[in-house]
Amino acid sequence: MMEFFVIDLLKMPTDTPIIIDLGIMPEQILPFIPRERMICLYTSDEEIERLYFFREDHKMILDVIKLTDNPAETIKNGNKNMVKFSRDLRNACVKNGIKTIERTPSLSVEEQYRLVREHFGL
Repeated sequence: MMEFFVIDLLKMPTDTPIIIDLGIMPEQILPFIPRERMICLYTSDEEIERLYFFREDHKMILDVIKLTDNPAETIKNGNKNMVKFSRDLRNACVKNGIKTIERTPSLSVEEQYRLVREHFGL
């Protein structure tokens, strides 16, 4: 899959911002896209733990979890791993000088939009 992702990135215009909303470490993208054209939106630990497996687009994951011997423990362990990955992704972005924005319940969609536009000078 990474090869297709890189091909798509290389086909994009070189003068427009790019927002990537998926679990990929910046070191895998930086050879192709300069950090100034990126922004890292990550979710607070609390929101991951509260919502990740209960999002509508993750319903199929939750359906499978419900089939396990201990769904609550499975969700707890899954949340622990998702929080760790989110922290690793955020730390990698900070280390590589990529602008980060933490999505929290107090940060509205409109405010997120404003911050992203501001970062890209739009």
